[in-house]
Amino acid sequence: MKRTSKILAVGATVLIIGVVVWIIGMSIIGWNFSRLDTTEYTAQSYACENDVTSISVSLSSFPLTVKRGEHVSLDYYEADNSEVFVEEKDGVLSVVENYKYNPFSSGLFNVGRVSHKFTLTVVSGVKLEIKGNNNDISIADTDFDEFTMNSTNADVRFTRVQFGKLNISSTNCDVTLNGCKATDMAVKATNLDITAKNCEFDSVVIDGTNVDCDLERIKLDSLSVAAVNLDADIEIVGNKSEYTVRATGRGMPANRTGTADKFIRLSGTNNDVELKFV
Repeated sequence: MKRTSKILAVGATVLIIGVVVWIIGMSIIGWNFSRLDTTEYTAQSYACENDVTSISVSLSSFPLTVKRGEHVSLDYYEADNSEVFVEEKDGVLSVVENYKYNPFSSGLFNVGRVSHKFTLTVVSGVKLEIKGNNNDISIADTDFDEFTMNSTNADVRFTRVQFGKLNISSTNCDVTLNGCKATDMAVKATNLDITAKNCEFDSVVIDGTNVDCDLERIKLDSLSVAAVNLDADIEIVGNKSEYTVRATGRGMPANRTGTADKFIRLSGTNNDVELKFV
């Protein structure tokens, strides 16, 4: 027992020393985690020579900002642990990042990516497709004919964006929309956290296993929300009497028949749902 106690005491002492050393080290660099990233970055830029109607972006580690401009272009970074290929052909711009995770050469931390965002400038009405394992996307003040995302882990933020069609498919997804408009929006994910404020939609489909849905001051004609575990606060700007509501599961609003061709369908197993009209 004495030997065991001694070993535990030594282990605890080593742990405490390690924590102290880590705190001192982080204090020296001002708790700036990006300084732990040993990756070397090289800034690059690409300006499209011809008219581009469709853009395909496949990223694995870099965050992406999308903005509107007069011409399609890309400001990006090459890194010693990533290869980036940019190609323009037949009106299509393709961007592919091949990320090579190697902690022995570039360190355990990759937080430097936060300050090395890709910036994609698009023109009005293009089609944009985004793919990848990990996507951190911010888009503002532009419009798309079609926007498609297929990602494993996605964190995407839209501000004052207009869509013809908006389709997002992901395993783990966090979506935020503010002041957006869309004809058709479909978001499907295993684990989904979606927030929309002051938006206008013709048709919305939300589908997932674990869904946290917060729709605030939304204008829409058709809404379908389905999940196994559903937590939803839905606030619609419109006349309550016009909407037909069909809800399945406990913790749902009451069914009713509306006076207009407007429809709300809700389904789930474990639910906490509030539906109101303003």
